[in-house]
Amino acid sequence: MDDFRPRQQPSRPLSVPPRTSGQGLQPVAQQSSKPLQQARSQSAPQPPLTSAATPSLPRAIAPPSLDLGDAPKGPEKPLKVHKKRSRKWLWITIPLVIVGLLIIAVFSGLAWYNDALQAKSSDENPVKMEVQSGASIDQVAQELEEKSIIKSALAFSLYMKFSGHAVIKTGSYLFAPNQRVSEIVQWLNDGKVSTRRVTILPGQTLKQIAETLVKDGFTAESVTAAFAKKYEHKVLADKPADANLEGYLFPETYFVTIDSSPEELITTALDEFEKRIDEDNLRAKLQARGFSLYQGITLASIITKEVTKVEDQQQVSQVFQTRLAKGIMLGSDVTYHYAADMLGVERSVNIDSPYNTRIHTGLPPGPIGNFNLSALVAVAEPAQGDYLFFVAGDDGVTHFSRTIEEHEQNIQKYCQKLCSEA
Repeated sequence: MDDFRPRQQPSRPLSVPPRTSGQGLQPVAQQSSKPLQQARSQSAPQPPLTSAATPSLPRAIAPPSLDLGDAPKGPEKPLKVHKKRSRKWLWITIPLVIVGLLIIAVFSGLAWYNDALQAKSSDENPVKMEVQSGASIDQVAQELEEKSIIKSALAFSLYMKFSGHAVIKTGSYLFAPNQRVSEIVQWLNDGKVSTRRVTILPGQTLKQIAETLVKDGFTAESVTAAFAKKYEHKVLADKPADANLEGYLFPETYFVTIDSSPEELITTALDEFEKRIDEDNLRAKLQARGFSLYQGITLASIITKEVTKVEDQQQVSQVFQTRLAKGIMLGSDVTYHYAADMLGVERSVNIDSPYNTRIHTGLPPGPIGNFNLSALVAVAEPAQGDYLFFVAGDDGVTHFSRTIEEHEQNIQKYCQKLCSEA
């Protein structure tokens, strides 16, 4: 920047215009040179004044309030500082907002997920669902949602995939909307297919078993057809061709799938029968006593209905086998009871039926119902003794005797109520 120095004043006096409105120009000597220097350095050259009314002023005393619009502007520092602060807060605020949104999304997702794993409703009515072989987790989840068993197929799939329970076993299931997802998944993992619980009791007749099956969910038509069917099974080898399944359905509690047929249940019961007699080698033991398996279960069915205690069954077996050996009628009241029930008539000791051992000697044509395994063992292994009579007393004790006189005394003494009902 040029250094301004005081100029040499001309020798002639300055022409001073007349005063107007009390204003006048200050002498140049009283002006500070520094403001002038700054003003000159910042201002553009001014054109000379040509108006006659306005005298030409020296450039050194040009008014300080000059128009600087055309002058180059310097950096606006306050504005730049303001922009830097705005950007700084922006870079802090945006990540915080994003993190906050993510936290809200995570908690909302967890709340939705936990709710979706709960029972859909309080409805206890089961819905049948068949899981086919090769079905994927997503396919099973989708079907569960379509059947209104669960709230969300997505939540179900996520639970199975990430909870370590991603195993699905095929079969028929009965799921209810009141089950939590965790319980449904556990059933699928364990293969807890829907089952029927069918109990065949000792002493039940084939007719009573059929009624039980219908009560347990099988149709009457399917049960009738199943009982009439001919089965090829080892345990039935010595059953007469014209005989039905009376006495052959082993007494036990069975669990079969919801889709199982009565034929499958019957086959299961026959399998159980064969397994039990093989375990005790009962077929050979019965043959040693002079009985076929069919004859053995016939006698066992009578013993089952006469007495329940194992030791009594063995002694009763001795009585019956002794009478058979001597050609004496078995004289069992339960045989004519069976005959009357099958015929649908009133029970009578004189009923004309080959099953009535009160009027016919020997074994009846077949079993009079189901048997207890202990009774079949009693046929194969009877107790020792020479008793020919027995009577179940009102006191719950079975009384044995060797002569008819002793037997009648026992009836008078111990069997007033039960014997009158026989």
